[in-house]
Amino acid sequence: MATTNSLQCISMPLPIFNGCNYDLWGKKMKTLFRSQNLWDIVENGFEEPENISTLEEAQRKELEVKKQKDASALYLIQQSLANTIFPRITEASTAKQAWDILQKQFPGDSKTAEIAVIEVEAPYGAAMKGDWQSVIDYYREHFEKIDSPVTPSKDTVLHLAVQFKTEQPLKALLEILKERSLPETEFLKKRNKFGNTALHEATIYGKYEAVRLLVERCPELLSITNRFGETPLFTAAGFSKTEIVEFLIRHKPEQCVDENGCLSSTHSKRSEDDLSILSAAILGLKFETALLLLELDKSLASLKDKNQISTLQLLAEMPAAFESEFPMGIFERLIYCCLPVKRHHEVKSQVQTWSLANKRDLESCRGRNSGDLGSVSKRNQRGGILKYLKVPEGCWLERIWNRKRKHVFASEFAESLIKEDNSFKEVIITKEDQNKKEEEQEMCAQASQNTRKAKTPVLSSLTTKKEIPLFTATRRGIEKIVELIIRLHPHAIDQRDEMNRSILDVAVMYRQEKIFDIVKGKKIPLARMRRVVDNSGNTLLHHVADMKKNSGVTKPGPALQLQEELKWFERVQDVIPSYYVPLLNKDGMTAREYFEIAHEKQLKKAQTWIKETSQSCSTVAALVATVVFAAAYTVPGGSDEKGKPIFINSPYFLIFTVSDVVSLASSLTSLVVFLSLLTSPFELQEFHISLPRKLVVGFSFLFFSVLTTMLSFAATILILIQTERKLTTLLLSIASFLPVLIFGILQFRLYVSFMGSTFNILKKNWIAHPSFLGPCLQWREKLGPKKKEKSST
Repeated sequence: MATTNSLQCISMPLPIFNGCNYDLWGKKMKTLFRSQNLWDIVENGFEEPENISTLEEAQRKELEVKKQKDASALYLIQQSLANTIFPRITEASTAKQAWDILQKQFPGDSKTAEIAVIEVEAPYGAAMKGDWQSVIDYYREHFEKIDSPVTPSKDTVLHLAVQFKTEQPLKALLEILKERSLPETEFLKKRNKFGNTALHEATIYGKYEAVRLLVERCPELLSITNRFGETPLFTAAGFSKTEIVEFLIRHKPEQCVDENGCLSSTHSKRSEDDLSILSAAILGLKFETALLLLELDKSLASLKDKNQISTLQLLAEMPAAFESEFPMGIFERLIYCCLPVKRHHEVKSQVQTWSLANKRDLESCRGRNSGDLGSVSKRNQRGGILKYLKVPEGCWLERIWNRKRKHVFASEFAESLIKEDNSFKEVIITKEDQNKKEEEQEMCAQASQNTRKAKTPVLSSLTTKKEIPLFTATRRGIEKIVELIIRLHPHAIDQRDEMNRSILDVAVMYRQEKIFDIVKGKKIPLARMRRVVDNSGNTLLHHVADMKKNSGVTKPGPALQLQEELKWFERVQDVIPSYYVPLLNKDGMTAREYFEIAHEKQLKKAQTWIKETSQSCSTVAALVATVVFAAAYTVPGGSDEKGKPIFINSPYFLIFTVSDVVSLASSLTSLVVFLSLLTSPFELQEFHISLPRKLVVGFSFLFFSVLTTMLSFAATILILIQTERKLTTLLLSIASFLPVLIFGILQFRLYVSFMGSTFNILKKNWIAHPSFLGPCLQWREKLGPKKKEKSST
């Protein structure tokens, strides 16, 4: 039989498959397809977009070539089947569909499959051990298997070679192709199970030299998309360092940008879920890359995914990207401030120059075959002060520097993104716009449901719910983004969510004190926002009771946490108008009643905790009092016949006497305070000032009693062991005060928290009510009348 391919001429009998020896027939057909440069289209197929009119001219031509190759491959498959087998593939419209049908219906000989597994294990095992020389030697001997999959994900040896730390294995594989005169382009375009080429894998693993080598050998790889619609530039933005993204754009601008110098639609977002390349960079924490791309193409700021989630909303979901989320010590803060951060990547001006030159060439009817903007300059990637200090990679100083780079570039990117975001310019929303918005939300929900049903593996996102970025930043506590939005778009502070809540309501619900202070400082917006009532009838004070959204707990222990909630209630109450305090929501509850019901479980936890703490501390105080009381009648060294202490003239005896008396007084006082604490009423209002104040006093006296007890013990040892050696005296003193040191370290945070909270409240009350030592109203009465009292009146 003589057949004619549209690409090349075939004058040979085709292997006919009659249902037997599928493996042998399949190998013959693979060889035939490779000889006609058709195997790639048979194995991976192609996707035809729904709307061809949106494609560029180059993309249309590429699609026509793929269609022609697919038709040629399908024709060869049909002509090589016997009449008894051909009806099985009559429904197949592409070569891949026909080939997959035959593979499923004729799985092949199990013995052949076993041999294939053994052949795969040899090079793959050597590659996993890092023995690439054995891998190269294997493929030099079996060069016909060089493009065969070696992993369950259908990775070829080329996909594995780009993951190696050097480019030597990749160069050796390409050298084998050159020696055997095999088609290099087809080999480089080989895809794995996820549709990734070797260039995709190189960008994902951040291998700069491998990327450079692959792009120089086959520039067409830049425009190939994987199963998710991601180009190598897209994956580089999400996984690689900025210099790889810079290299791809510089080296082949005609593959990355359009005639206006903006990113082409193929690279700007992936087809799977319309995730933009900026969002991919944000998800990968590549903020310098995101800043580079945004400066190159301002239109990227307005792109949204299928759930209508913008890049700014994703950035607002990442508080760890900003400095406020990283508390640092004094020494670490000093180093952090001294480390410089400079930008080394800039491609916008070069791309604009290339674009203008390309337009001039087109106008003069001269094309540009290569648009290389020049190689990336060799530089010390660590730069700045680290360049001169020669800091080894991975040390603590480099970690601080990388953290600062992330914070600085995230802040710069946030500012640029907020400037370019057009959504803040929408001030008036009509009823028609609201209906359109609801329709869009329904469509997004339907699309999200369809995506879940399809069960297609896609990159995880931070959220699937559309939200105003200002509210997202407020909920996450990113005051940097909140300040930038308010400064660059002042009217955005008046935005409301679907429940008619303002950012002040959100700040109160999520206990974001810094953002609360920012909004509180804006007097005109505050006058409006403090009177806002949401769709559930909740005022600003009602939102304090929302325990589910409390993400700002910073105090240890249930009692301190409850005290913090009471302080927050009082602070918010000072902001709202006084006549808003007794208002009822749709559930018929005032803010005070709503608060008490929501905090019932926390009140029980606080009561249990403070009882157990008081019992434990009172036991320790009683034990200390017993010891020091007994020590007062058994002085060190005993007494003479007249009852006078023998070592009364020792300089340490006075220290022993004073510390023993003070320790006894402190321990007894502490014991009395803790007993008083156990008999106190454990009502909600008592946790505001009374109980924490007693606990602070009891802790203070208990700690002081332990300290003076150990001082008395040290003085006793020094009296009994008369020595002039200073080292011995020092060691004995250290050993004596070791328990005090451990006790102080373990209880320091709790003690400081109680002290800080209590004295802040006392200071505030002293300023507001100088006569606070006298009788004062109960906490319930200060918050307003009870619901029953109101209803009775």
